[in-house]
Amino acid sequence: MRGQGPTEEWREEFPYPWDEDEIMTRRDMLRFLVAGTGALFLATSALAIIGNLPSGPNVKAVPIAKPGELGENQWKVFDFPDQYAQGILINLPNKGLVAYSNVCTHLSCAVVYQGDGRLHCPCHDGLFDAATGNVLAGPPTRPLPVIQIAISNGTIYAVKEVPR
Repeated sequence: MRGQGPTEEWREEFPYPWDEDEIMTRRDMLRFLVAGTGALFLATSALAIIGNLPSGPNVKAVPIAKPGELGENQWKVFDFPDQYAQGILINLPNKGLVAYSNVCTHLSCAVVYQGDGRLHCPCHDGLFDAATGNVLAGPPTRPLPVIQIAISNGTIYAVKEVPR
């Protein structure tokens, strides 16, 4: 039995007929592993790319207030885009109506308008400029997202959040 490979010895010891008898060579195993790894890489890459594509949720315009409802330096908190998130509408003396997300960009605490042109986050003393939403002081590093507003048929609507 010299010169016979392990396949022949196996067949002699276990003489059962099997149509699918094939041995996978190292080269075949390497091809299988490379193809499997490549397929796994492509699948995870595709999922990462799809996950990072901008989604286009159909956010409906939310009515906030009537144009004359807020006096100068007054503000109102409203649900946007649903009851799980809020925005803040402010009537600034020199700028008029502005709206921002009511969630601090540091640790998601609610911000409060102070009446002096600043929004205050009481959790860690973050301050934002009410006219621009930019950070003035404290630990937040990003400005507040702007909520685009529109006036239609005598009502102020929150239209969409504009990330910055």
